[in-house]
Amino acid sequence: MKDLEDKYWQQIEELEWSKDGDYKRIEQQLKNNFPPSEAKQLNDFARNKVNELGKRFNNDWLGDPGIDVSDDGWSDLRNEVVGRGKEFYENITVEKLQEMADSNDYNESFSYCFHYLLFPEKSEEEKKTQFEINKPKRINEFIEKLNGLYDEYHAELYLNNDIFNYINMIVAKAIDEKDIKR
Repeated sequence: MKDLEDKYWQQIEELEWSKDGDYKRIEQQLKNNFPPSEAKQLNDFARNKVNELGKRFNNDWLGDPGIDVSDDGWSDLRNEVVGRGKEFYENITVEKLQEMADSNDYNESFSYCFHYLLFPEKSEEEKKTQFEINKPKRINEFIEKLNGLYDEYHAELYLNNDIFNYINMIVAKAIDEKDIKR
């Protein structure tokens, strides 16, 4: 168990969170170097360490005078401690947490590095909106409605040449787009 914990701490330290606090860089590093199952294990380890800090220092955070951060800031602060590695984590004190809070010496949020595991990226097909999925059908409906309007109002439309030409152009473009999509 100790070896596994040391392995996770080493992995966290290799992510170099304290270098720049850039969760997007680290997310990419995780994606490139860890199979999802290993990244999930590392996330679980980090989350457990954050929770341990919460239990250990909860009364200090909420006490009088307390550690002056919001709920969200408290989460960010604890994640920062874990992101900075094993030695920092093991040597953290109430005074150091307060100093970090007072000087805003923490980033938002080491935990974001792992969000891709919780919210996987959608494929191009999944990203399509309902309108895009039904676009060919909707274009056909549009053309049918225009044809119906044209049949009903063709005399009036013909008298107003600009509207007649505009509608013809819209219908032609819609038909072309539909044919291109096929």
